[in-house]
Amino acid sequence: MQTFSDYKKQLNFKVTKTYDDKIRTLVNSVNHCKVYEYDDETSDWQFTNCQGPMMLYERYLNINPQTGEIQGYQLIENEVDDIYESNQLTGEDGYRFGLMVFNRSEQVNFSLGISNDVNFINRQRALRNEENKDIESFFQVKVDLKEELIILKSHLGQVYGFWIENEGERVVVYNLLKQFVTLQ
Repeated sequence: MQTFSDYKKQLNFKVTKTYDDKIRTLVNSVNHCKVYEYDDETSDWQFTNCQGPMMLYERYLNINPQTGEIQGYQLIENEVDDIYESNQLTGEDGYRFGLMVFNRSEQVNFSLGISNDVNFINRQRALRNEENKDIESFFQVKVDLKEELIILKSHLGQVYGFWIENEGERVVVYNLLKQFVTLQ
């Protein structure tokens, strides 16, 4: 017999799959999260008007079995996804993990691909160089926990804060994100 928890996880997986067809496993979900972005000019956190359920998940990658290298890189332009641009996290790319917040306030969801694989980062920099973009603008993802915010610096240098009311859930999400950024 299926429990409510199993049903909820299965439903969350299916909904996430509509936005990211590379989802492999739903690792964790949180019922409510608010997303903030750090503003360098004001040195303050700005609410992005995005709040709702947060999903953390592992993604399928297209990996060459002989070399172990990720195949089919594509240049990633932005990391914020919405219902009108749902192909941002589709196709072949090097993001091993994903974070998504389904926005209850607007029709724009928040999504972020996460991978600190050195080959992936170097390849993204090479692709940016080929397109005459700033090659130093693709970074390793970093994560920290400060008071009530999980702070994450994205590949493109944006700094986001994730507020989760329940301290236990916040610590679980922080620890999972730490694992995501250290796993290759």
